[in-house]
Amino acid sequence: MKRNILTSFGCLFIVLITLGSTEAQNSQCFSEVLASPELLLPMIMATGKGLNDMGDFDACSLNPGTEYALIYIPGQPFFLGTCMPASCNRQDLQILADGMSFLIHQIGMPPSVVGDVHIPNKDPITVSGWQIVGFIGFGFIAILLILGLLVEYTPLMGQVQETDELLSEAKKDKMLVASKSMLGKSLLAFSPSRNLKKMFYTPQIDDDCLTVLNGIRVISLYFVILGHTNTLMMMGGITNLLSAQSLVSSWWIILICIGFYSVDVFFFISAFLATYLMISKFHGKRLFNIPMVYLHRLIRVLPTVLLVFAMYFTFLPFIGSGPIWKPSIESDMNNCKLSWWPNVIFISSWYTRAECFGHLWYLSNDMTFFLFVPLVVLAYLNSKFIGYLLVIFLNIFGIVLPFIFSHIRGHTITMLKDQDVDSNIELNQHPYNRSGSYSVGMLFGLLYFEWAKSKTDPTYQHSIGTRFYNLFSNSSILCFLSFVLSSCAILFFIMFPAVELLHPGPRRISQIPSDFFNAFHRSIFATALGLFLAPIFVGKLSLIKDIFGGKLWAPWAKVSFVSYLIHIHVMASFYLQSKGSLYFDGPSQIFYSLAALLIVLLVSVPVALIIESPVLQLERLVLFPPKQSPPPLQQEVLLKKQTKINKSDSSQDSNDA
Repeated sequence: MKRNILTSFGCLFIVLITLGSTEAQNSQCFSEVLASPELLLPMIMATGKGLNDMGDFDACSLNPGTEYALIYIPGQPFFLGTCMPASCNRQDLQILADGMSFLIHQIGMPPSVVGDVHIPNKDPITVSGWQIVGFIGFGFIAILLILGLLVEYTPLMGQVQETDELLSEAKKDKMLVASKSMLGKSLLAFSPSRNLKKMFYTPQIDDDCLTVLNGIRVISLYFVILGHTNTLMMMGGITNLLSAQSLVSSWWIILICIGFYSVDVFFFISAFLATYLMISKFHGKRLFNIPMVYLHRLIRVLPTVLLVFAMYFTFLPFIGSGPIWKPSIESDMNNCKLSWWPNVIFISSWYTRAECFGHLWYLSNDMTFFLFVPLVVLAYLNSKFIGYLLVIFLNIFGIVLPFIFSHIRGHTITMLKDQDVDSNIELNQHPYNRSGSYSVGMLFGLLYFEWAKSKTDPTYQHSIGTRFYNLFSNSSILCFLSFVLSSCAILFFIMFPAVELLHPGPRRISQIPSDFFNAFHRSIFATALGLFLAPIFVGKLSLIKDIFGGKLWAPWAKVSFVSYLIHIHVMASFYLQSKGSLYFDGPSQIFYSLAALLIVLLVSVPVALIIESPVLQLERLVLFPPKQSPPPLQQEVLLKKQTKINKSDSSQDSNDA
């Protein structure tokens, strides 16, 4: 009932208490409102008629004698667009902001939340000294990209060797790198055309069933974007603020909530690949350089994160405009100036006050979980029993702790029904409560390694992993049952929260059942995902493999990490520079999120070309320097050329005869 005052009557109330105040009557600004009949109608037409109605920014700005002003609550999705006489300044309009503050306090907002005023045409964005440094830094990167192109296509710092068109792109690239000096190799890593070829040249082996993960990764990214569309649309302003609350009690919320489990899909895939690839690399060794593994992971992730932060602070304020752009961006950047550091040392999921790049809690957890992967691999290489025992312990750990915290905090089966924000963050973002899906991924990584190794090493023929995956390899019926049952399990966990969400009011499921659900749902969901993929990994269900593992997915899966980093701010650059409020409902979120996925993926390509691809190549160049020009490749070119000459001579002899 209290929120009903936030309708157009509430906005009219703001105007009435303002015009009736002594300050307003003594103000030249508000006196001019009543004394200028020719301006009154344009001002009324261009002013918002309800809360979160921006009004008509362009009409007010272009009309002589009027100025657009935004009355808003910093950090909250409450604002009102007004059109006032051009003589009004920020101090005059603060009276309106005080009126909005009064209304906001009536619905339970703390007294510390106060209104503010923003006049877009009188308050332009300024350039800071740090942003100038950023411009210079990115200018230097642009020079490196240009030099990379010159090194690739000219004899600069080496020779451009003649290559045969019959060679594969990978072999041509190796010959190009081998022909350059050390400095040339370093600059070649920045060549955007070369890196673009590497990104989109994705040769796939027909029996490589792991490519199915590419499609699943991109689709999971979409559902993350869909989940964040909800929040960003509200930040950008919606016209139906009251009715939008009913979306939580509709079936549309089920689609939006898939994003919660999409993160578990990322955790599973990350753990599966890290475990499987690391064991494959170090198999046969009882000891390997664990610090070097951590260093490689850090080099893989940290430079890209730092670049995204640099782009954010340098360019974001200047890529948008509009009524709410500057207040929203300044509020976000002020938070980032205070709490950017937990993200670059990967503790943002522990640091509950981190309000900068809040979605990077996932990366913080992933880096924390990765610390255990080399330890598990080391234990497995020395003793398979100890390796499995350690993974089982981590899985139990990922079940017991969520049960304990759920019971202590009194959580329901979905965070959308909980009232305590801090405890919600603890249960859904802290690593000790989110490790279940990652631990399951490590287990499936061990099992799959043993099955794959059994193809070349007879000693693995009777291993646990070989026996497990052979069950699917030897039975098409079991493959079909696994596909159907695992799909049903995944859908169950996605839809089950509707039991609470579709019925407003008190919780319907008591505490102990909720505790068991919170303890097991992530681990069982990840297990269902592993069973869904198991038949595909052994070469069965080829149709599903072709759908999710096609070549179309591969390049976009390569930029999925960058896409996750930047998707929030790419989407915000649209919603926050809107000059009119949007209508908020389920279909609109689906539509906007699909468009956002396409734009985010396209924007991710140049970002990856600028830093992610060069850093990975420089790492290999420094830590694993290439040998001198490989004679076999040159011999292969000469051999193919000689074969062509021989065929030509033979053809000529035949014609002469």
